Amino acid sequence: MHEPESIADFDPEEIDVQAVDGFHHGGNRFSASFELSDPDDEFSRSYLLEIEMGRTIRFNARLQIEDSIRSHVSFGPQDHIALELGGIIHELPPGSASRTDLPEGALTRLWAPSRDRVFAIGDLGVGYVRERGQWSQLDPFEQAVLNGIHGRKNEPIYCVGDRGILLKLNGRRWDRIDLGVEENFNAVLAGPQGEIYIGGANGAAYELRDSQLIALTADEVDYYDICEFRGQRYWSDMSYGVSVQKGRQLVPLLETEQGFTMSATDEFLVVAGWHEFFLFDGTDWSGFELGYDGNIFLRTVDMDNYR
Repeated sequence: MHEPESIADFDPEEIDVQAVDGFHHGGNRFSASFELSDPDDEFSRSYLLEIEMGRTIRFNARLQIEDSIRSHVSFGPQDHIALELGGIIHELPPGSASRTDLPEGALTRLWAPSRDRVFAIGDLGVGYVRERGQWSQLDPFEQAVLNGIHGRKNEPIYCVGDRGILLKLNGRRWDRIDLGVEENFNAVLAGPQGEIYIGGANGAAYELRDSQLIALTADEVDYYDICEFRGQRYWSDMSYGVSVQKGRQLVPLLETEQGFTMSATDEFLVVAGWHEFFLFDGTDWSGFELGYDGNIFLRTVDMDNYR
């Protein structure tokens, strides 16, 4: 029996497709990363696609790797940074490409407050920052598993992780903010009035305001990301989909079954689902999904399946 050597050796019907990160670049242009994996998760192939939506969907595979893209950030329709499993950074400005190895920890997530400042975080308390075109390591914080990072322009940067971890960046080191809880946190959002929103496993949803930790009314789901769009705050989770915050209650909005990373521009909230990205303009939902039949293809999501 022939032993498989890559994704191409499997029946396409066996292949799982997982959306990773998506971004809107104005008008009908987007970027999105996807991972293909076999039933035993022994082989992966990942893509970073530059997409133009229209009557038909056109796309360019800017990056293809025979491994996992853990996270990516985009600054424009042809300007990206991708994190490959193993701490490999792919920098993809227009017209060129380069690779950097970040050897410490197991990095899982990128976040970029600007084109000139990019963070990578992961386990063992490890974090890196890219400034002036160079990557350097932040002081590790104990053995913490770091999952989410956020901050507003010219304001503090926060990071969350397993076992109730909330950290605040102080120069090149992390200072812990003691919350007195032990939940595993996946997401953090710095609010417009200095408050902090934190989400995680088993319905963990909090607002930290003036040093007071306030539990939000939420469902018993694993919250994965928090994102602001047009004055509203949206929460994604791994069991239902997308909720919107009303006061101090999280109200279910769209049942996608899975909701992972989110990003937003003035025009769209972009939500990663299972193998699709959902696009919300504040009123209506649309989306696109990746399919695989031996080759990859994109198609429009039928939103009637999610009403």
